[in-house]
Amino acid sequence: QVDGFFTLLFGLASINTLTVISVTRYIKGCHPSKAHCISINTICVSLLCIWTGAMFWSIAPLLGWGSYTDRGYGTCEVDWAKANYSTIHKSYILSILVFCFFIPVMIMLSSYISIIRTVKSTNAMSADGFLTDRQRKVERDVTRISVVICTAFIMAWSPYAVVSMWSAWGFHVPSTTSIVTRLFAKSASFYNPLIYFGMSSKFRKDVSLILPCAKERREVVLLQRFKNIKPKAAAAPPPPP
Repeated sequence: QVDGFFTLLFGLASINTLTVISVTRYIKGCHPSKAHCISINTICVSLLCIWTGAMFWSIAPLLGWGSYTDRGYGTCEVDWAKANYSTIHKSYILSILVFCFFIPVMIMLSSYISIIRTVKSTNAMSADGFLTDRQRKVERDVTRISVVICTAFIMAWSPYAVVSMWSAWGFHVPSTTSIVTRLFAKSASFYNPLIYFGMSSKFRKDVSLILPCAKERREVVLLQRFKNIKPKAAAAPPPPP
């Protein structure tokens, strides 16, 4: 019960976090005039909603709505097969698939597709259809990151969702297929840092500053930042008495 609870809790928290990130990207990319709404208070409320939602769906099986089971190969999870024997369990499984997978996927796809369209239309209008090198780079980077994030999420969780639905409907799922799909789903949290580290030069530079082996580089960067700081203007001398 404890293993299944924490497995589902952290998995749903990861999905919810990716969904919230896609919404914040959508607001900043498609509605920059409303970007001021994303403040520390907004982030705190979002984090509260992320973990409250994950906690709700994870506690429900402990209270009788759904259940956890031991798969026998080192992992515990929701007992999808019980949907064949109980209407209560079937309602829980259908609800968690809809609210914790299909809706987040639709939100992410809609957000990133809107971002891509906005970037393309904005660049086209600003350059009358002829993009500068910088605009091409911005459009290419945004498009690439958006596609990779969505693809990684769908690749990680879709097989697990399909196998879970297949099992919930009473069909037999081979053990090897079941294990592989669960490994893909649980490795989703490992993909995201790799995506940002591999596709964001700023992220790589900031990470390099905190590594012990990058001490010399850190000192150079700090020295450059110090040189870029403009000195304050000298105060005017007081008027003579």
